[in-house]
Amino acid sequence: MSPIEKSSKLENVCYDIRGPVLKEAKRLEEEGNKVLKLNIGNPAPFGFEAPDEILVDVIRNLPTAQGYCDSKGLYSARKAIMQHYQARGMRDVTVEDIYIGNGVSELIVQAMQALLNSGDEMLVPAPDYPLWTAAVSLSSGKAVHYLCDESSDWFPDLDDIRAKITPAYARHCYY
Repeated sequence: MSPIEKSSKLENVCYDIRGPVLKEAKRLEEEGNKVLKLNIGNPAPFGFEAPDEILVDVIRNLPTAQGYCDSKGLYSARKAIMQHYQARGMRDVTVEDIYIGNGVSELIVQAMQALLNSGDEMLVPAPDYPLWTAAVSLSSGKAVHYLCDESSDWFPDLDDIRAKITPAYARHCYY
């Protein structure tokens, strides 16, 4: 059987948290060190559990939440999100403005695929969450990193951003 070759779109897709960082954590554990692995965004093993109020709501709504829902997400959840942000001053947000996905990773990829054309440049902070750069690359865009320096309390360097805006810039920015 011949090996399966990965797509060239994956050349700029890196996720060190599950690669070299995890390998180093395993090495340290093998040496007898205790390592607290918070690298994959799963807080449950560390005692961060959903509040009882949420669990009760999930159980109460389960009978009506089976099967497919609207492609934007459950109406009741979208309405609750709308009310949350309206109560915090975002009066113009409507339930139709809100999309819910299976997590932030899915939504980042969907947003990039919807917003970027081939060759578009996307401003991304550095350091960044690896998925941001990967999503831009997988969407045929080019990630252009701007500096957020610890010595500046992680605020972006506006001069660096201005210097990196080119005609290929897609007018979208993660921050």
